[in-house]
Amino acid sequence: MRFKEFITETFVNIIGFDDTAQTNKEKYKDIVWQLLQKSYASIGGIKGSGFANPDDMVAKIPFWKIAMRAGKPVAVILYKDKGGRKSVAMGSDGSADANAFVNEIFKNEIYRSYGEKSKASLGKMMKTVPWEVLQNYVSTPQEADKILGKYEITPITQVPKDQWPEDAQMTLARYPQLVDYGYLRDLNGVPTFKVLIGSPGKNVVPN
Repeated sequence: MRFKEFITETFVNIIGFDDTAQTNKEKYKDIVWQLLQKSYASIGGIKGSGFANPDDMVAKIPFWKIAMRAGKPVAVILYKDKGGRKSVAMGSDGSADANAFVNEIFKNEIYRSYGEKSKASLGKMMKTVPWEVLQNYVSTPQEADKILGKYEITPITQVPKDQWPEDAQMTLARYPQLVDYGYLRDLNGVPTFKVLIGSPGKNVVPN
């Protein structure tokens, strides 16, 4: 995979696994890791393939989109190439600049990538993108099942309400329009409410 780096006023994009890409990932890996740890601290830190440690990110995550302010990373979104450009993690330092970058990312990501949203990231998406726009990019559980492939998912409508996990109860109380799109997926033994949003099939590096 080729390496490409595009530097604008606000973003550094690092794509690929060649020597230049890996060198650039090495440059940013520690601060990117810190941003992710800060953002996922409330749920016990970030988990999953590619997130054992900073070196694991360098080895397994092909696309790093880093928001910069005064030469310093303040927010990041990471993607894998799985049925298209799939967002797998996002972090920020919580500053006003970082929040502005995250809002910009959320507004544009539905057109160029896809990802499973849950908890805070799902709430952020619902607040940032008007539902009349977003509903065209939300997958049903049946569609999500085909896109995700290996994961076993259960539509939330097939689960009795008194058995909904707390995150599903809270999300659907605030955003009842998601009930036909939400599903449960097991994460480390914990049923977690998720919604798949965006545009699958758009590769990290176009063919």
